Amino acid sequence: MAFHSGHLGIHSFQCVLSVHLGAAGWFWGSVMWIFSYLTTWWSGVLIGRCVLHGASRGVGCSYPEMVGDAFGAAGYRFTAAMQIVTYYLVNVSLLVNIANWSLLVQEVLVVRGAVEPGALCLWHYLLIGGCLAAALAQIRTFRRVLPVAVVSLLSTCARQGILYYQIAARDLVSECEPTFGGVTSNSVVISVATTAFLFGGHGLFPEEMREMRRPESFFSALHASYVIIGIIYATSAYVAYAVWGEWVHADIQFNWPLNGATLVSALLSAIWGLVEMTICHVMMLSLIESHLEAWGLLAGTAPYVEVKRVALRTAVAGSEVFFALMFSSAGIGNLQGFVGAFGFTALTYYAPFAVYWKLVLRPRGASWLVQACFGAVFLSGVLLTIAGVYAATEGFVGDIAKYRLFDTTRCSASDMVDLASCSNPCLSAYGFDGSQCHLP
Repeated sequence: MAFHSGHLGIHSFQCVLSVHLGAAGWFWGSVMWIFSYLTTWWSGVLIGRCVLHGASRGVGCSYPEMVGDAFGAAGYRFTAAMQIVTYYLVNVSLLVNIANWSLLVQEVLVVRGAVEPGALCLWHYLLIGGCLAAALAQIRTFRRVLPVAVVSLLSTCARQGILYYQIAARDLVSECEPTFGGVTSNSVVISVATTAFLFGGHGLFPEEMREMRRPESFFSALHASYVIIGIIYATSAYVAYAVWGEWVHADIQFNWPLNGATLVSALLSAIWGLVEMTICHVMMLSLIESHLEAWGLLAGTAPYVEVKRVALRTAVAGSEVFFALMFSSAGIGNLQGFVGAFGFTALTYYAPFAVYWKLVLRPRGASWLVQACFGAVFLSGVLLTIAGVYAATEGFVGDIAKYRLFDTTRCSASDMVDLASCSNPCLSAYGFDGSQCHLP
């Protein structure tokens, strides 16, 4: 189970990891990745230690309780609110992704003559995805999700193979003519914020440890996950960026030719998205229900309480569809950057260091150098939050100004990425006529 929480980000990395380099460039992209990779690996270990430290003294195994143990009621309330808002926004982002992947599947089927162009539009797929998510939101424990979590690992392996197949089948390494550059301070900040989004499993670690038979095994699972993350990144991001250059998009699958391999990859991604939404709902809705029970709002006979639980979970999933419809035109990169900067920097970058300092380092009288190191990482997370939220919000405003809220008229994957565009460095390799691209 802990392996899956650490693995949560891996599949996300495969979707957007190359655009991380595209936004920050070879040098800054590598620097920011290494910083995030090592910092979040470290913070994952600290979360595990804090949970076990609290459990040994009778403290509950949840993220809010872990922070509350260190900083009292204010820490508990802050973290509970941050968890709910962050994973709610994650699900909004995942819904948009699921709809986009569904449009990509449809586009491949259009090319094959299996369906008519524009058969279904983005809003259709958002509603379909929302209905499936609402049904899966009735699952209430991580253990019940675990059997389908294997989809995440299998799809990771399959998509890695598909990436290399796409490159080898058309000899894209030698046939494409990528360009590099276009890096700005704003794009670098968005890149780092997106990286925070990709390490989204940290906010679930304490709750998943609570359901583990042997919570101590969390650490070996975490280390295994991070080794896999490192391998996946090194063998995906750099290769994809080298092939497509700055033309990489917020989801690398939209750079691929419209063939059967792309169809399979997009289908796997949509299934994965639903699994991850379910995992987020397990944590988020359990936290909400526990508070409603404490306030007496879920009281009554068993059948009546069950009806209220189902209604609550369905309503939350429905509201996520509403906001996905509202912000679908804001750009998935901006959505992920905002969620990463707003929520995951807190849950992943600076809260674990603050909690460990308060519960362990200070009581043990750690040296000033060690405490200063923890303070530096904490401050870097706070600064990333401020800069990332600003940059992502600016991107939101810019994209929505070009479109509008509730703009769900997109009915084709080509509305997002035009493979026949002259900016495609692999235009000839994809079989398009690029002769007109070089005319004055």
